[in-house]
Amino acid sequence: MNVAGLSILTRKTLVTRRFGGDAWRDFFRDVARTHPCFRSLISAETLVPLTAYLAFHDELMRRFFKNDERSYMQLGRDSCRWALGEGPLKTLREGKDLASIVALLPAFHSTYLRDTTTWAEASLQETSVEFNVFEVPVWHPYFEYFIVGYIAEILEMFCANPIRAVLLQGGKTNSYRYLLHGAANEEEAAPVRRQRQLPEVKPLSTRELDALVLAAQGKTNQAIGASLGISPKTAQHHLAHSYRKIGVSNRVGATVWLAERGLLGGR
Repeated sequence: MNVAGLSILTRKTLVTRRFGGDAWRDFFRDVARTHPCFRSLISAETLVPLTAYLAFHDELMRRFFKNDERSYMQLGRDSCRWALGEGPLKTLREGKDLASIVALLPAFHSTYLRDTTTWAEASLQETSVEFNVFEVPVWHPYFEYFIVGYIAEILEMFCANPIRAVLLQGGKTNSYRYLLHGAANEEEAAPVRRQRQLPEVKPLSTRELDALVLAAQGKTNQAIGASLGISPKTAQHHLAHSYRKIGVSNRVGATVWLAERGLLGGR
């Protein structure tokens, strides 16, 4: 895998604006001493080998930012804001509606990552967007948290809603699945952390929980009924009872509730 030089130029802009040109030049010289590929002229279309790029990114985070999930997601958002707002990708926004932008999200993935088998999918749901990434060659916070932050910011540039990223499946693996939905406040806009204190709710029956999980997977009431050996109407009743118990009003809310408790995978 190679990473497009556009990613390097984006980091240069962000670091220079925040820390100054001398800080970037000192950092870049240090990286180039260890990795000769950075001694060549790097433009937006230059292809940087994956190993060298990840080493560059590790040192960037160590020197200028915190090396944690929130910092990677925020850097992804900041990078997106520059690339699509002022940078070379700003023309991709012109004349697009939300459905067209969601259809383009996998193309943003392939814009930066070249010569690789990894790919992305995105689908517009009723009140959210599902974003999936497959077959990343090696797990690294850049490939998950940075990319998800970048994609969330694209949506936020086109929507009035703050966008919250909720891990649905995978995470810290070579494939993952996120739900990006409108958040009500700044706290909700942060990534879900399963270790935070969660409110108690009325216990769900096994059938109610199974119905919720199937609904979160995008199954219709008819498909839920077929999977559980019940009628679609009974499946609808199970979902309605579950929503009342956990304090949500729709499938997106139920999906977030399940994700926060780690109940989406492995059932």
